[in-house]
Amino acid sequence: MTESTNPSVRPNPTKGVRERTRDAIRAELAAAAISAFQEEGFNASTVESIAARVGVSGRTFFRYFASKEDAVLQPMERLGADAAQRLGQRPSEEGTVQALRASLEVVLEAVLADQPLMRAVMTLNRSAPELRRRHLQQQDEWVDQLAVVVARRTGLREDSPSARLPCTVVLAAFEKALGVCADDDDFSQIGRQFDEALAEVGRLFHP
Repeated sequence: MTESTNPSVRPNPTKGVRERTRDAIRAELAAAAISAFQEEGFNASTVESIAARVGVSGRTFFRYFASKEDAVLQPMERLGADAAQRLGQRPSEEGTVQALRASLEVVLEAVLADQPLMRAVMTLNRSAPELRRRHLQQQDEWVDQLAVVVARRTGLREDSPSARLPCTVVLAAFEKALGVCADDDDFSQIGRQFDEALAEVGRLFHP
């Protein structure tokens, strides 16, 4: 989380590395990365300068993240897996799109839980092409995770394009909802915007 929105993970270089848990260090590095990019710009911020904000080395940074892009997207890192887990718990008789929408509640909950963080991440996504590309790669990883469960629910092969298709469409609707919320600077409406985007998709096929 960011320094301003979650004091519990605020960088604290006075504590030794061994005193912190792995998750806490990752959270501190993510917060430091977001702060650095906001203050210095994405390209001007180096891994070493980000790491120094929490009192560790650049080498230590790479134990936790493969890149500075991954550090910014850390708060959403596990949400794809969490959504896939929820999807696996949905009733088997539920339609695929409805089940996907319900499973993505875990993502909506994360957005609502820290709206300032989501605002910061979306602003950075729009200002740094490298970060935007990594964000889209992360979305594709979510499609992979969800498609495995869709295939299991529907009897398709895990690599079937028919299993990936509904996941791709639903996540595209979610991406549109995020964009609208960012434009309006109001992430409290993410659920409504998501449903409106899904309804818009439906109208494309049933005008």
